Amino acid sequence: MRLIKVYGVDIKVNVLLCIVFFIFFIFGYVENLIISFLVVLLHEGAHVFTAKLLGYTIKKIEIFPFGGVAAVEETLAMNPKHEILIASSGPIFNFFMVLIGYNLLYRFYITVDGFSFFMQSNLIIGIFNLLPIIPLDGGRVVRAYLAYFIGFKKATKIVVILSKMISVLLFIWGCYMVKLNRLNSYLLFLAIFLYIAAHKEQRIATYIFMKEIAQKKQHLLCNNVLSTKYLTAVKSASIKDVMNQFVPRKYHIVTVMDTRCNVIGVLTENDIFKGMVQYGLNASLEKLLRKE
Repeated sequence: MRLIKVYGVDIKVNVLLCIVFFIFFIFGYVENLIISFLVVLLHEGAHVFTAKLLGYTIKKIEIFPFGGVAAVEETLAMNPKHEILIASSGPIFNFFMVLIGYNLLYRFYITVDGFSFFMQSNLIIGIFNLLPIIPLDGGRVVRAYLAYFIGFKKATKIVVILSKMISVLLFIWGCYMVKLNRLNSYLLFLAIFLYIAAHKEQRIATYIFMKEIAQKKQHLLCNNVLSTKYLTAVKSASIKDVMNQFVPRKYHIVTVMDTRCNVIGVLTENDIFKGMVQYGLNASLEKLLRKE
């Protein structure tokens, strides 16, 4: 649901946030509702500010109960360093607000209603976003870090599995917490949403991965230099097996060997990409060499 448009950026409110707001309103926590929404906006503002500093163009912002998602025109997930910086800026800002708040509280003995809840909200949202669940900030940081070593697709698969496991545990915990306070029912909706979001992230991972490979030539022309990663594979290995080893922001060169470990050819990333388009992901490297 679209809320407002600021400097050409659409700010939208997710349905889950509307449900949480309704629950808070029913139980008479209107003031807490407003403060929580303000904290979420500030959290997302930190992400947007960092993204702008790194030169990204923000298309829209969708606000969730735990934070928000800023949609950028570029493929942020394929730049691990930038994704780590942008994702971590939200929780860091929340913790910074908590630090300032407690300093003001103990120095000036502020007794404004809602001030303590404001600090608690920042602390809770900051800690919650550090959970290794995608699309939370913690999940994005973990995926970006793993992508440096095992590639984007494998990193996404691992984080998605971890995300689903934690979401199930969160749902079970929410069932217990509802018995203590009916307001905790929002935990059930949150767990379901996170599970679905993680599943969706896994589905679009292949699309993002293929898009980055297709744009590799553009990255090279823009930056003039691109790091190279060398891989070694047997001739029977499939294109899919090799591409699963690709890591972001590197150009790959694959040395192909026979069963006796003798070098029989070399394939560039461009050769493999063309072979995938022509023969499919299950074609062997030997077939590409014969074509070459």
